[in-house]
Amino acid sequence: MLSTKAKIIEESERLFFEQGIAGIRLQNIADAAGISVGNLAYHFKNKEAIVETVYENLFSELTNILSQYMVFPDLSGFDKQFSALYKFYDAKGFTFNNWWHIERSFPDIQKEWLSLNNKVLLQLKKRIDYNLNNGIFKPEPYKGAYEALCQNLLLSINTWIPHQLLRRKPSTEYLYKKALWAVLYPAFTQKGEELFAVNIAPALHLDL
Repeated sequence: MLSTKAKIIEESERLFFEQGIAGIRLQNIADAAGISVGNLAYHFKNKEAIVETVYENLFSELTNILSQYMVFPDLSGFDKQFSALYKFYDAKGFTFNNWWHIERSFPDIQKEWLSLNNKVLLQLKKRIDYNLNNGIFKPEPYKGAYEALCQNLLLSINTWIPHQLLRRKPSTEYLYKKALWAVLYPAFTQKGEELFAVNIAPALHLDL
């Protein structure tokens, strides 16, 4: 059973996703959590404190995902990280419709969010460098090509789920990973394609 504080956070995340942070009052959160505003104020003095805690939890989860990235530096590492990032973003849908509010009203949160996204980008670059050095990726076709590839991959990581929701299309881990691998596949060497066919494609039910 969730503690009162955990229930407040859970309901806040749901309401922030459904209505946006700006449109939610403490009374809305208290009602959703089944407590009085006075009880809520015992745990959080204001809505800003709730928002800060929600994002602190989010950053902790993302940091934990990023801490695992060198365990599997090969193609399986990409796949495992794609799965972890899907589960993260699928559970944290409130981030999608609150980007601009956080940008305007919570600069410290936005700064940390950007810092963690830069870490994701750096890890993607390191993964590509590792696989490039092992003959799995083709040599860079022109200077900066893999920088752009990483930027496109990060964009897909961050926005594929809300894009599917806006189009009222299915949003599953299977489809998410297929979309991300489609960004990388054209860069594979023959060796990369063979490894992908053996280690990744079967789980995605791809007919290569």
